[in-house]
Amino acid sequence: MKYILKIVLYSAEFLLAFILLYLTLSLICMSIQIGEKPAQGEVTIYMKSDYIHTDYVFPVQTKYFNWTKIISPNNTRGKDSTNNFISIGWGDQGFFLNTPEWSDVKASTIFYAFFYLGKSALHTNYLKELDFKYTHVKLVISSKQYLTLCNYILNSMKKNINGKYLCIKNRGYWDTDSFYETNGSYGLFNTCNTWINTGLIKANLPACYWTSMNSGIFHKYR
Repeated sequence: MKYILKIVLYSAEFLLAFILLYLTLSLICMSIQIGEKPAQGEVTIYMKSDYIHTDYVFPVQTKYFNWTKIISPNNTRGKDSTNNFISIGWGDQGFFLNTPEWSDVKASTIFYAFFYLGKSALHTNYLKELDFKYTHVKLVISSKQYLTLCNYILNSMKKNINGKYLCIKNRGYWDTDSFYETNGSYGLFNTCNTWINTGLIKANLPACYWTSMNSGIFHKYR
């Protein structure tokens, strides 16, 4: 009995030490800014967050890029091609597909997500207008920066042997959204916010050296 108690205590101490180290590392890396403040550009985009998860929000179509050619509205239940914006976020596939509401979260889902045990997915949602129940940050960026972000997202997506992006059929929360297969696995050091932050780094926009949380990203744009 004493032996088991010691194992439990050592395990609890190790877990506490790991959490403290993780939070310390996160705070340090979040505080280091890389990238440059965007000059006045040609394309207006947004980032939105519910304080946990972050998405890019792009115009559906500009003279530089048309998202309907990649993420077809026909892959949504509503099949509406008259929307103005598209939100795009990356994350753990099991979490996306099995937790339409935060109240649906299960311990097993969190465990699989945090420890790189599942697949990843892109969640895309067409919007008529911005939904300001979420926190939004507006960026006016150059066409080069925008195309860099677009290509970053495309390179995250998986294709079939015919070169078509792999939609996860008949899965969505609403009439306007759809999911796509992507590369990589979600984990403690590679979260949805890490994915957003990496895109900002590639586009030479203000970003954290590394972050797992959205607060570091949004702090750079206050």
